Amino acid sequence: MPVKKKSTTKKTVKKKVAKKTIAKKKVPSAKKVVKSKVIKKVAKKTVKKLAKKVAKKVVRKIITPKAPKIKKIIAPQEFKGGENIVYPTHGVGRILTIEKFQYDLVEEQLYVIQFFQDKLTIRVPFSKAKLIGLRNITSKPSMTRTLSILKQKPKIKKAMWSRRAQEYDQKINSGNIKLLSEVVRDLFRKDDQTEQSYSERQMFQVAFERYAREFAISSDMKFEESSAKIVEILNKR
Repeated sequence: MPVKKKSTTKKTVKKKVAKKTIAKKKVPSAKKVVKSKVIKKVAKKTVKKLAKKVAKKVVRKIITPKAPKIKKIIAPQEFKGGENIVYPTHGVGRILTIEKFQYDLVEEQLYVIQFFQDKLTIRVPFSKAKLIGLRNITSKPSMTRTLSILKQKPKIKKAMWSRRAQEYDQKINSGNIKLLSEVVRDLFRKDDQTEQSYSERQMFQVAFERYAREFAISSDMKFEESSAKIVEILNKR
């Protein structure tokens, strides 16, 4: 029986100690609890706002980068729309219009040119017009002076046709009206003269048509009239 008494005393001692420790702990007041909840809510809101701002900045940087600057090439306009011009490698043409063109963040103005002989339309930037050799139609006095070249006897070199053809081709595509008239003079054949090869006839036709078209525009006549006059001069020599 004395053993039972000891066990009861130990249990009672443990209960008393637990009650004392609970009593020592202070229970927080209702005001403090409300304040802490409010602080937590405000802290959460501010964190969310900051997170949204940061996310927006990051998205803007990634999705909407700064638009690159377009470089504008400014060059003088030497020709007007509707004006007739000479392009060395294509002959006489007319500027249909002037338009802007953008490529690789570069913007510049172009001549839109249509050619009578090749039935071709090309675009030439203002900045490359001089480099290409784009020029005005030869004036009437200068054109009439070139007619004296047609009256001369042909000057045919004693060389292989391949070499002469290369020289003629360079003269035709030079854009120089005097050199062009020399090709017309040298490659023209009368009906009673020896026949030409196919390549000679083709080269003469290109040179003749370019010369006749420029002569027609400078002299304010039709292409058929200028062609007939050139043939007449060539036959009289």
